[in-house]
Amino acid sequence: MAPNMASESVKVVVRCRPLNEREKAMNCNMVISIDSSHCQCFIEKLGATEEPPKQFTFDGTYYISHSTEQIYNEIAYPLVEGVTEGYNGTIFAYGQTGSGKSYTMQGVLDPPSQRGIIPRAFEHIFETIQCAENTKFLVRASYLEIYKEEIRDLLGKETKQKMELKEHPERGVYVRDLSMHTVHSVGECERIMDQGWRNRSVGYTLMNKDSSRSHSIFTIHLEICSTGWCLNHTHLLSPM
Repeated sequence: MAPNMASESVKVVVRCRPLNEREKAMNCNMVISIDSSHCQCFIEKLGATEEPPKQFTFDGTYYISHSTEQIYNEIAYPLVEGVTEGYNGTIFAYGQTGSGKSYTMQGVLDPPSQRGIIPRAFEHIFETIQCAENTKFLVRASYLEIYKEEIRDLLGKETKQKMELKEHPERGVYVRDLSMHTVHSVGECERIMDQGWRNRSVGYTLMNKDSSRSHSIFTIHLEICSTGWCLNHTHLLSPM
């Protein structure tokens, strides 16, 4: 993370998503409460009125009343800003099927305040590029999937082909022959993300009829060049 994200390089944030239509139809109860001012999450056990709720503390906590816009501004914005300054950054969404990973990362179109972190990051990056002076940017994107311990290129010509994970003394860990796609606008980023999204391995579960059966990583590679020097960078975001 960028230096302005405070002293810790890794932060853990929890979000409680709203009930989905299936849960509402089943008259499910909320068992989670959140104290955002103290970054605490409480989980109650139904029927155990005398048993105190389990308490957990994180670097940030967000309830169903909080918007993705607020989460982005408080958590993701400084990280993405650091990426545009030449630092590596990763947003890692983790949780079981139906827990709300896609709801936060991909988001929904309506209401606008719930648009996802990824499309907001696209806009953030290209707004920075438009405002930059005496600086050139090369923006490229890649999208891979890890399914049954195999890596696949979701934007490649052969999306079912198994890719190899390699390690280089300078580059570090990378995926051999992973396709990189140059993008010039928010629309192009969204187009190739949708293309890769359609190539994921999905299957019906009781929690989510369109559940991804894999882990996926969408990466923005940002190369920044200025007069007299060039800074080759960087990685943004995010397993969904």
